[in-house]
Amino acid sequence: MKRDLDLIRNMLLVIENHSEDNELSSDDFLHLNENKDIIDYHLYLLDDSGYIDATDVTCIGYRYPQLLVNWLTSDGCDYLDSVRDDSIWTKTKEKLSAAGSSLSLSLVKTVASKIILNQIGL
Repeated sequence: MKRDLDLIRNMLLVIENHSEDNELSSDDFLHLNENKDIIDYHLYLLDDSGYIDATDVTCIGYRYPQLLVNWLTSDGCDYLDSVRDDSIWTKTKEKLSAAGSSLSLSLVKTVASKIILNQIGL
């Protein structure tokens, strides 16, 4: 399964805007993509990358880990800060499209950060 950078960004925005009274399950992201396996896989990627703090509640029979999202980590906040703005995100994707389809999240963050630095004259 391929990593969907738009989905990752949108999932991080949902997590950031969620109250911390309870955890988020994959069902809370189905409005972003109706395929639960895709949501579960991307939650796993976010957890594996250290962008979210999550609790593994996987039971036998699931293809992907079942995670309950607690909150964004500091790294998750930093990544989201670099790609939050819609115009920055659009420019970032334009720059990245020239590089191909397989890109690390750290490269995405670096490109977005450079666009932001250029906009503020640094």
